[in-house]
Amino acid sequence: MPREKELTKCIPKIYKRNAENIMLFSWVNAQRQVVKTITLEQAIWNFLKFTDTDWDMESAMSTYSRLQKEYYEDCKS
Repeated sequence: MPREKELTKCIPKIYKRNAENIMLFSWVNAQRQVVKTITLEQAIWNFLKFTDTDWDMESAMSTYSRLQKEYYEDCKS
């Protein structure tokens, strides 16, 4: 069986998430890379405004934090 590439190690858990979670994670990371001074709360607030979702700030922040933790743990191993 072929060995798994380093780049694809992060993919399995991220694909198990729903589209809204992936969009949140990608949106916030992209904003924080482009605008270096933006805070996590501002980036999440921009996402909530743009997508017009039912999420409250606490739920979105905990979802983002959980996804970030899983993503970076998967990438390290």
